[in-house]
Amino acid sequence: MFAISSMLGFGIADFMAKAILNKASTFRTVLISQTIGSILYVGLMVFYDLALPDASLFLMTLVSGSLSAVVLFAFYKALSLGKASLVSPVSSCLIVVAVVLSLLILGETLTGLQTIVIASVFLGMLLVAFEKSATKSSSSNMSMLLTLAVVFLGGANTIIQKWIAASGHYLLGFSLARLVAVGLLFSLTPLLGKEASTPRVARMYVTMGLLGVLDVTAFFAWFLGLRQGSVSIVTPIATSSAPVTIILAHVFLRERVLLHQKIGIVIIILGVALLSAIS
Repeated sequence: MFAISSMLGFGIADFMAKAILNKASTFRTVLISQTIGSILYVGLMVFYDLALPDASLFLMTLVSGSLSAVVLFAFYKALSLGKASLVSPVSSCLIVVAVVLSLLILGETLTGLQTIVIASVFLGMLLVAFEKSATKSSSSNMSMLLTLAVVFLGGANTIIQKWIAASGHYLLGFSLARLVAVGLLFSLTPLLGKEASTPRVARMYVTMGLLGVLDVTAFFAWFLGLRQGSVSIVTPIATSSAPVTIILAHVFLRERVLLHQKIGIVIIILGVALLSAIS
């Protein structure tokens, strides 16, 4: 149930992010949304799980939070440069990295059928990423490169999040990781936050706040799912949000994709769904 809640939250949040990024800068959107979204969980930590973290938990939250900041910025930048209906399904391929690493590091098992499904997901990812020279652009290429960074870094971060979730202070660990991510984003403000605020963007702060609450809550639901289940089971479900995003982007943003990309999207969605069912 936690994984399903996370999936729905991610699907809606990704669509909201794309709609906001059509009007506001990437860095401002990430910084404002993640700061507001994290406040709730830091408050819960203060009341319910305030403790001094041990060295291992502190180190894990430091690494996980730093990776989260990079992944969030890369994902939002990919959305701003490309189509949500392409970025969302490709980013869901982080499940492949997470499942493979769970096999190698956590000792979880991988069946022959799972291996075939993972290979098919990679095929779908290649189809989505490929565009003919007549349609591709530097922005779409950069969008795919950033999305691939999300796939590998996000998949690796899932293993660290599993370790944090398994600790005795999971709310503390989650909240500290969010503080690290927001703190790193704030430290980059002089470099990435130079654009001037406009009245139009200022009026979007409430929407950015709602995006942040929804996005961080989806992450926390995923986190709780990792605490109670295996990475190879929870992650495929939590990252199956692409259909929700694609439908919303098609209806409200009028996004259109090429035929072979549609085939790739279907392969990814079916692969992720099958991987969820057999895990």
